[in-house]
Amino acid sequence: MRGILVDWLIEVHTRFRLLPETLFLAVNIVDRFLSAKIVELDKLQLVGVTAMFIAAKYEEVFSPGVQYFRSVADDGFTEEEILQAERYILTTLNYNLSYPNPMNFLRRISKADQYDYETRTVAKYLLEISLLDHRFMGYAPSHVSAAAMYLSRMMLERGPWDADLVHYSDYTEEEVLPVFRLMIDYLARPVKHEAFFKKYASKKFMKASIHARQWAKRNAGAHGVNIESATHDDSR
Repeated sequence: MRGILVDWLIEVHTRFRLLPETLFLAVNIVDRFLSAKIVELDKLQLVGVTAMFIAAKYEEVFSPGVQYFRSVADDGFTEEEILQAERYILTTLNYNLSYPNPMNFLRRISKADQYDYETRTVAKYLLEISLLDHRFMGYAPSHVSAAAMYLSRMMLERGPWDADLVHYSDYTEEEVLPVFRLMIDYLARPVKHEAFFKKYASKKFMKASIHARQWAKRNAGAHGVNIESATHDDSR
């Protein structure tokens, strides 16, 4: 259910053309809140839309008003319900919205390759996988960012993980590999999150989701990922 919610939040985020940082913060708010409170299933969407509302206020120069978030949820909640949920979530989190956003780490690592646009675009796609798949929650944002850049460079044949990349990422090639393999495992499986896939299948994002999945299916076995088990959709 968390994956379904985040996939929908990606759709909302794309519709409003919000900053990448806003999406990552919104999901972080959802996860932190759900770790502290039990939420009924029919209120899960309210938590998600309110988390995006809060994150947009925090990250955006011009944040969409509460009426836009009400409409994007198909008027399933009133504006007052969203505002009440905002107060409740912020109180639960002690108004602490500090978060080591992985986008900041990705930009830092990009210094090592002079901010190559194609590499960073594919890496953004790979980085957002960590929002949808709960298996990434055990890894630090900096670790996931390093793995996203590592895999992106491999897909685009940008050369080895050299000393500059180790310096700016703070992770060696050996340290990156466990997260790198998780990303390949996700990519080799059937498409599970439609909004996320369609977002990155567009020309704007270099059709990253299409090319990355094709690459993963061709190369998964060579990197220690069991293709047969990965191609069977499971409930994990």
